[in-house]
Amino acid sequence: MDHKTIYSKTGKGVLEIKNKAGKLAKDLLKVLTLIDGKSSVADLIAKSRLSDAELDRSLSQLSAGGYIKEFSNTSGSASRPSLESSYVDDLDFTTSLAPGKNPYQSAQTEFRQRESADRVKAEQDAKKKREEEERLKKEQALRQARDEAARLAKVEAERKVKEAAALKLREEGERKAKLEAEMMAQSQRDLGKILDAERKALEETDRKKQQEMEREAQENAERRNREDAERRRREEGEGLERREEEERRRHEAEERKRHEEEERKRKEDEERRRRQEEERKRREAEDR
Repeated sequence: MDHKTIYSKTGKGVLEIKNKAGKLAKDLLKVLTLIDGKSSVADLIAKSRLSDAELDRSLSQLSAGGYIKEFSNTSGSASRPSLESSYVDDLDFTTSLAPGKNPYQSAQTEFRQRESADRVKAEQDAKKKREEEERLKKEQALRQARDEAARLAKVEAERKVKEAAALKLREEGERKAKLEAEMMAQSQRDLGKILDAERKALEETDRKKQQEMEREAQENAERRNREDAERRRREEGEGLERREEEERRRHEAEERKRHEEEERKRKEDEERRRRQEEERKRREAEDR
C-alpha cells in the first residue's frame, strides 16, 4: 500500500454518508467519512488511528464495494488535478457532461436525479417489504387458523372417542350388574327350592317316624293286651297279690323303657334339627 495514494468518494459513497443508509459497518463508515479527495493514505492512518493492515483492509473493502476509488498517486509522473476536476471525478459524472455546460450544475442535477431515483427505489423496496410482510402475516394467520382448526378437530375427535369409551364402559357395567342381579335372583330361587325340598323331606321323615312310632305303640299295646290276657290267665293259677306286683313291676319297666325310648328319639330329633339349622345358616352365609 502506497502511503502517498489519495482516494475520493464515488457517488455511491457520497449518498451513503448523506442518506445514512447504514449499509456499512462503523469502522468502514469512519474511514469513508475521512476520505475527502485530498488526504493521502498516510494522512488517513494518522486521522483514523488505525494500523497499516487495518486501513488497507478497510480501503480494499470500500473500493470493492464501489464507495471509493483511487483519485491520484503523488509518487507517479501525473500531476494532481484541480479541485473542480476532483469534485466532478469524485461523483463520476464527467462522462455525462456535454461541452459548454457548468459541471457543478450538471453534477447537482445528476445528484438530485440519482437521489430521487434512490428515494423512489427505496419507497418501492419499502412497499415490497410491507407487502411481503403483509403476505407473510396473512400466510401465518392462515396457518395458525388451519392449525387451530386441526387442533380443535383433534380435541373434538378425542372427546367423542372418550365419550364413546365412557358410554361403552357404562353400558358394560350396567349389563354386568343386570346379569349379576339375575344370577343372584336365580340363586335365591334355587336355594329356596332346595330348602323347600329339604323341608318336605324332613316332614316326610317325621311323618314316617310318627307312623312308625304309632305302629310300634299299637304293636306294644296289642302285645301288652296279649301279655295282660296271658297274665290274667296266669294269675288265675297264682295268687292275686303276686300277680299284681309282677304286673306293676312289668308295667313300670315298660313305662321306663318306653319313656327312655321316647327321650332317646326326642334327643335324636333335636340333634337332627340342630344340624339342619346349622347347615341352612352355613349355606346362607356362603351365598352372601
